[in-house]
Amino acid sequence: MYRHLNTFAIGGLQSVGYVNESDMLIVLSSQGRGIFNCLTGEKIYRDDYDWWGDFEQENSLIRGFDGEAGKVIKTFGLYNPNEHMPYQTAEGYQLQLTEPQPDDPPFEKYLVQSIFISGPPRESKTFVSKDGPCEFRAFGFSETGNSFVVASSCELVMWGKTQ
Repeated sequence: MYRHLNTFAIGGLQSVGYVNESDMLIVLSSQGRGIFNCLTGEKIYRDDYDWWGDFEQENSLIRGFDGEAGKVIKTFGLYNPNEHMPYQTAEGYQLQLTEPQPDDPPFEKYLVQSIFISGPPRESKTFVSKDGPCEFRAFGFSETGNSFVVASSCELVMWGKTQ
């Protein structure tokens, strides 16, 4: 099972991507870039570097930095909305996005989408996040299946597998 590890406010979040075969996450925003450990819920690194010159928009690739220097990371979000991170693990855990529906009172005149996680058996599902005033950019599991994230235009939500 998975548990919520942390939520970070990140204004102008644009794209996220897991470093290959790990639970380290690269976050790109209009305010800079960062690295997060999605097993512990910790922010490892952040700077206000203008990363655009290191970004290959046609493939949504970014060159690694700090502890991930020398690596190339595939990102998901604003620049490739038709591609997505894995929504399911080999063990059968799955992230599900709802159709737009009225928000909770007193904001029911606004439509929101929610993300739930379900696991074997698929009968039980747990609420993860909703978009509300922020647009979803990307969500999905790491290649290891040990963590998943939900990234919106204003926050990063991290969940990790319980030991």
